[in-house]
Amino acid sequence: MTEEEEKPATNLKRILVTGASGFIGSNLVARLVNDGHTVTTFGRSGTPSKKLRDLPIEHISGDVTNIESMYQAMNDKDVVFHLAGLVSYKKKDVHRQYGVNVVGTRNVMEAALKAGVGRVIHTSSVAAMGIPKNGEVGTESLEYNLGGLGLNYCDSKYAAEQEVKTIFGRGLPVIILSPGITFGEGDKHPHHHAIFTAMAKGALLGVPKGGVTFSDINDVVDAHVAAMEKGTPGERYALVSANLTYRQAAEAFARVQGVRAPVFEIPSSVLVGLGSLAEAVLPMFGMQSPVSRQAAWLAQHKIFFSSDKAIAELDFKPTSFEDTIRRVAPYYLYQKSKK
Repeated sequence: MTEEEEKPATNLKRILVTGASGFIGSNLVARLVNDGHTVTTFGRSGTPSKKLRDLPIEHISGDVTNIESMYQAMNDKDVVFHLAGLVSYKKKDVHRQYGVNVVGTRNVMEAALKAGVGRVIHTSSVAAMGIPKNGEVGTESLEYNLGGLGLNYCDSKYAAEQEVKTIFGRGLPVIILSPGITFGEGDKHPHHHAIFTAMAKGALLGVPKGGVTFSDINDVVDAHVAAMEKGTPGERYALVSANLTYRQAAEAFARVQGVRAPVFEIPSSVLVGLGSLAEAVLPMFGMQSPVSRQAAWLAQHKIFFSSDKAIAELDFKPTSFEDTIRRVAPYYLYQKSKK
């Protein structure tokens, strides 16, 4: 008898996933279906996204900013994964971002509480955790310290977590998972594809002086699946596969791919200035800026977090950055990024 045949049927859940068309969401849905769970996706489109249409799932059309549609979607669900969100560091998106990330999260949590859902997993981001002191690796207990700096994505994700914690205090069994910059198969982020391409050609000469947390999509999905049974409600878990400066990450890529590594770090003032200039000027010519002032400002800091808590409580197993690059580079370099 195989291990899968020994798995008791009582472990199977009726699951709702918001944001299922996104990078993490689509990988998670595929895994949940493969594990035998009954999965319903929720989103604004009338049908599931193209990459999910061949899976045996139900789809409910609705918007997280409309709480009435959320009530219907929550009916009879054992577990809810809330991944819907707007990722943007552009000032023009601040109002829509608040609606989706904050009001939408409030609606999902309120509806789940009313429906008596057994467990909710809210996918947040290390962006909501703040910046550790220079030279330190932060933990989930770090007090948010980015307020008032005009970082609308960070602010909206932090505010969303406060909504989660408020409704947890009213009895909702919810935990928060916080990935970093996530690489993996199915990623459609054009900036990630551009970086991999430039690195492979040896054309990336300079990198920001800061650093960031990186997450492998497989590690992130594993943690989400584990969170259905493990982890403590009301707690937050950083899903960090690797803490690296941008230079260290680029050098690791160069070693794996056998290409030239960047030769210098871009001064902070230059990087922020270029981000501000591009954001102000390019839209005048009908072009989207590839970088924003906010992202440029963050890139000058070393934003590192420990995954020790997730390792201890979610059985999180971080993949080494070089192993991630070795596996995913063919996807970024040889497959077209399609919306």
